[in-house]
Amino acid sequence: LGGSATMADPRLKQNEVILEGWVYDLDAFGSKHPGGAGALNMFGGSDATTHYYMLHPHQQIRTKALEPFKLRKAESPTGPKAELGDSAFLLNTQAYQDLKQRVRKAIPYQFATWEWYVKAVAIMGLSAYLEYDSVASGFAFWKSAILGVLMAMIGLCIQHDANHGAVSPKGWVNRVWGFTQDWIGGSALLWKHHHVLMHHAETNVEGDDPDITGELIRFNKLTTWKGHHKWQAFYTWFLLPLLPLSWHFKEIYDLSVMRHCDRKMSSMARQEALFALAFRFVFIFRFYAIPLYFHPSLHTAACILTCLGVGGAYLGVNFVISHNFEGAKSVLNTADRAKHTRRDWAFDQVETSSTVGGRILGFFHGGLNYQIEHHLFPRISHVHYHKLQPVVQQWCLDNKIKYTYYKSLPENIASCYKHLSMLGNAKQIG
Repeated sequence: LGGSATMADPRLKQNEVILEGWVYDLDAFGSKHPGGAGALNMFGGSDATTHYYMLHPHQQIRTKALEPFKLRKAESPTGPKAELGDSAFLLNTQAYQDLKQRVRKAIPYQFATWEWYVKAVAIMGLSAYLEYDSVASGFAFWKSAILGVLMAMIGLCIQHDANHGAVSPKGWVNRVWGFTQDWIGGSALLWKHHHVLMHHAETNVEGDDPDITGELIRFNKLTTWKGHHKWQAFYTWFLLPLLPLSWHFKEIYDLSVMRHCDRKMSSMARQEALFALAFRFVFIFRFYAIPLYFHPSLHTAACILTCLGVGGAYLGVNFVISHNFEGAKSVLNTADRAKHTRRDWAFDQVETSSTVGGRILGFFHGGLNYQIEHHLFPRISHVHYHKLQPVVQQWCLDNKIKYTYYKSLPENIASCYKHLSMLGNAKQIG
């Protein structure tokens, strides 16, 4: 079932990409791409049709501009992809085009505003100061806890917009701010491979979406049930604080072998991977080695773990509740993909996601509490999501699509708990 996500596409070279059934030379087009060649590297060797429509405001592929880079008609997919083709969804439907038109009227400028830049500079400045002060003046649990929140906010409020290309129409601006993911011990490259290439295009598709595919936690009814899943509604929350430790060290291997989320990375991104590795070793030296060198004690180690735990919990809770709640749609209803009926990609983005709270929560969560809006338009900066919400809600009403909204974070968390409990206690659902 998971083969379509994990295998390289045998129809393509690593510097080629498929758009609407045609193969294009991605390497040659990179020099002409308005967002820069770097924004394209992760798509090498893939079908990027879904991503094209998801990331661009225009309604049709600009075939005239791409014509000089067209190589050939793509062959029909083979192997695990033969049953579903290149997408599990209907793409670029009239309904989605209608939504794009409505959004363009409501939000003429989709990128970051002064509000975003003021918040970003403040978060980065305070985070850097707390790191410095902890080394210069000594570690304290309260300082480490605040630093954990700030590092999570860098991930949610700054790098997230930047690595989706939502900060600026200028590619270099997005790349610079995107490296804040590397500053907090992650990797902009791996994040884009995981979230942009895989998760956003295949949300809640078991085997293809890395956020719901795995054995430790049963996030989807098609995941094979195991005995420990009976307890997942309880233990999941205690695993979230451990996420940063896994990211900081496991990803070194992923960058080295150019494979992440059990999927080979495009060789076009090799230079980015080498840079990410260098940045990772600098981070480990800065975040772990220097503090323990100047303050070699269990107290220092405990403060570092407090920072990681608080940050991991902040990030983890935000993401786990977004697509795992009572009534969350599973795109595939059976393990037999040949029986799958395609549905509008935009409809399924709405019904596999939930929105919680409002603008205040969005300020601290980088707008990712507006998960429905974000998944429909990931390249719109989060500072606009409060304006985007009523447009999307009306569109959902007009198209009879279920829009899941929670008034508060505790309400959303409770729904996620019940969802995990239901999946953990039922060996087969549906």
